[in-house]
Amino acid sequence: MVIRKAMKSDGAALDALLTKLIRDETRYDSNLSPEVVIKDNYSERIETEGNTAFLAEDDGTIVGYLYGFLYQIPGMMLRPVAIMDALYVEEAYRGQEIARELFQRFREFAEEGHAGRIELKVLSDNTKAMALYEALGFCEKKKYMELLLTAKNGQ
Repeated sequence: MVIRKAMKSDGAALDALLTKLIRDETRYDSNLSPEVVIKDNYSERIETEGNTAFLAEDDGTIVGYLYGFLYQIPGMMLRPVAIMDALYVEEAYRGQEIARELFQRFREFAEEGHAGRIELKVLSDNTKAMALYEALGFCEKKKYMELLLTAKNGQ
């Protein structure tokens, strides 16, 4: 297994994994479409300053990735915050410490960018992801709340 920094040429493969991630999350979020197909999302984004992606490759096949970025509001934040935006490992490769290795590379990116912390959002019902993040040292800091609205006129 090779963990490496993603390149622009990996964009389509990362888009395919993001598609799988979103489809997987439909189990926890009824507002996500199980038919979604992500295209042209990562190829430019991962090479933009302050953005990064790391991937796990098994014999040339990308089997997992982590995408994140540095975020800072000048004058308000003393140090940037590293946002871990997406983490996905193919089901057949889970339990092999790949997510942990991807996270470690992102943590190094965050530290090199002088981030004060790493933040992520996780769906509350995704207990496996919650357990992973807690094992990596994350703790609850904020709560995001939602109010479901009913559609009017069938929309």
